[in-house]
Formats: sequence, C-alpha cells, structure tokens
Amino acid sequence: MEKIGIIGAGGWGTALSILLTVRYSVILWEKFPEYAEILAKTRENSEFLPGFKIPKEVFITSDIQMVGSTADTLIIAVPSQYFRNTIKYLKPFYRNQKILIATKGLEPDTGMRMSEILHFEMGQCKSANISGPTIAYEVASGKPTAAVIASHDAYLAAKFQHMFSSKIFRLYTTTDVCGVEICGGYKNVIAIGAGVIDALNLGDNAKASFLTRSIEEMKNFGKIFGAREKTFWGLAGIGDLITTSFSPRSRNHRFGQAVAKKKKNEFLKNTKMVIEGIPASKAIIKISERYEIELPIASAIYRIVFMDAEPVDEIEKLMTRRLKDE
Repeated sequence: MEKIGIIGAGGWGTALSILLTVRYSVILWEKFPEYAEILAKTRENSEFLPGFKIPKEVFITSDIQMVGSTADTLIIAVPSQYFRNTIKYLKPFYRNQKILIATKGLEPDTGMRMSEILHFEMGQCKSANISGPTIAYEVASGKPTAAVIASHDAYLAAKFQHMFSSKIFRLYTTTDVCGVEICGGYKNVIAIGAGVIDALNLGDNAKASFLTRSIEEMKNFGKIFGAREKTFWGLAGIGDLITTSFSPRSRNHRFGQAVAKKKKNEFLKNTKMVIEGIPASKAIIKISERYEIELPIASAIYRIVFMDAEPVDEIEKLMTRRLKDE
C-alpha cells in the first residue's frame, strides 16, 4: 500500500488524512511534539477540526525525518507564511518523492507562489497543486467536493487525479499552475471584502457587483503573469471564491465581518488559524507596486486591513471611480 505523508496537521491536513486513509497508509506530521501527542491520544484535532475522529490507521508524528524517509508521496498543507521554513526543514530528508502542494496563498514578503518557493528551496522536483472550493469541515464530513490538480507535468497531474479521486472527491486537471495559485491567494483577499459587505448589510446587489468586479480584477492580474483566463472561471477561481465569500466556515469572510464591526484585534486574538487573506493582501499590493498594476479592489481591502481605513469610505471611492465600459 502506498504511503502518503501529510506535512501539516491543521484543519486541511487533518481532513485530507481522514479522506485518504480509506485507500492509503497515511502519516500526519504535526510540528509541535506536545500537540502531536494530544492528537495521537485523543484522535481529534480539537483546535483546527473539532468534532471529527482521526482514524486509528493514521500515524501521527512530530518527526519530519520519519515522514520524509518513509512516505512515497508528500502533501504539504501548512499555512503559506510557514511554507518556506517547512520546506527547508523537510529538505534534508527528501527522497525525490512526488509532492502535492495543498497550501493556498502568496508569500507576503516576496510575493512568490508556493510552487516557486518549493523549486527555489528544493531545486527540480515533481510537484503539483491542489486547489478549489475545499472547506475542510465538508471534506471531512464526506460531502461531495470537486477540486483541481495543477502541474506543468500533465502526466503527474493525471496521476494525482486518479490517486485521490473518489465517489465524494472529484478532481480535474490543468497545466495552469500560475493561474491556480494566483486564484488561491487572491480569492482570500476578496473574501475579506465580502465579509465587510455582509456585516454592513449592504445587500445582494452590492455583494454580487463586488464579486463580479473582483474576479475581473483577479483575472487581469493573473494574465499579466501568464495565467490563463479559463482558470479564473473554474474551480480554483470562481468556484473557490464563491465558497470563501459565502461559507460561515470561511475564516477570511468572518475576519472581514469582524473588521467591519470594529472587532479586528479581538478576532485575531481569539483565533489560532491563519487568515490567509491578510498576508496575501500584503503580497498582492507589493507586486502591484513593483509592476505598476492598478488594483482598486485589492488596494481598498489592503487599506481597510492594514491602515484601518473606514470601509464605507473605501466603498465610496470604488463607487465614484472614473466611469468606463464593462
């Protein structure tokens, strides 16, 4: 039986361990030894995915050498801001296995995508990304989910597709790695704005208009770097955007609501989960400044999050911009 090593025991990593242990031998790596012991003893991730039993067949460890030296396939499922250091930590024990990047986001200081970081730190390796509307709670619940596997190597993408597809988890493939990764980072920023709109009770017209113009902005941004337009209308783009902007389990959406209610600091203090839209917003604005790209919506959300701009003022600025064709 093929052995799958999942690097990262957050909600998504834990959900993947529950999903995959039906067909594979699974090792789940948790960075902190104390919490790894708790997971192994209680068989529940009470911090990040409460209410689900981790199957007894899942081996839980804080020993990354064991994962790197024994797994046939590696899945990286850590927050984007920890991705680079995790790869560095894994590198001495890497044995040229195929890698599936399950992390969505952009590195805030460099603006690099996760696959770029992986290849920068590891050199050439066989990798793919998984993205799409994949709320961990729903995947762990066994609810039907579809996602996309992206790799420059179409054969590898198809291999992952056939390895992990099931009657409850349907996977598609694409070679547009750039587009899939940009969608995975940008949509979290947009979801913060969607949360702001909902908290201010601005209505369905406002939210629909915001999301429509946001995906246009996201698409135009991605195309500058070689992403394909089709990707933004697929599972990684509009699919994930819908989930992240509407689901009550979306951290980014809930964070946006907290910001609009003047409870940003309280929300951040009380959550142990990473709000990926925050570092992604920083990364996107840095990139836009470097390449002189106009991003009115992402810029407005950045000012709300990092500069404490009033949401109503930013909305007025967006509504009164120069008129133009759609």
